[in-house]
Amino acid sequence: MSNLDERANDFGLIVRDILKQFMHLHDLAACGPQANMGHQDLRVVEHLGESGPQMMRSLAEHLGVAVNSMTNLVDNLEQKGLAHRTRSEIDRRVVHVALTDEGKRVFDSAAFAKFQFHRALLAALTEDEQQILLVLFRKIAREGWKQVEKFSIPPTHAPHHPASSLSAEKLDAN
Repeated sequence: MSNLDERANDFGLIVRDILKQFMHLHDLAACGPQANMGHQDLRVVEHLGESGPQMMRSLAEHLGVAVNSMTNLVDNLEQKGLAHRTRSEIDRRVVHVALTDEGKRVFDSAAFAKFQFHRALLAALTEDEQQILLVLFRKIAREGWKQVEKFSIPPTHAPHHPASSLSAEKLDAN
């Protein structure tokens, strides 16, 4: 086994461990005192909180689920008072989903918890190490999306992927 192979194996183990930490944090944020939500519920609240009101179809594409599954998720969020739907006056087939005030509060609370977690992780490093880490993660993210594209289905059929949440400027910085 080459040195690169050993490091790739190590890297994979470390990434899996970090992803488990992020998933655990995500689950804690979803089921925290502010709301009793499932993982997908929190993903919808986060997307609406970051992007503003969305069409049901756009939400479904973002989550990579069928529109009828999205309907069930939004029903659940409406029952909890976190989101509401409105029909377009122009085209009654189009349904927009937005966060309620309570949904915005839940989003803010979950976003703040995640920010605090990210801040704590970076605080374990010196300022120079933080800058190096960010440069390296941007470089890995750029290469990662290049590799993902090699395995992707044609873009017209591919669900919306999270790369859009990373601006091109941030990934191209450094």
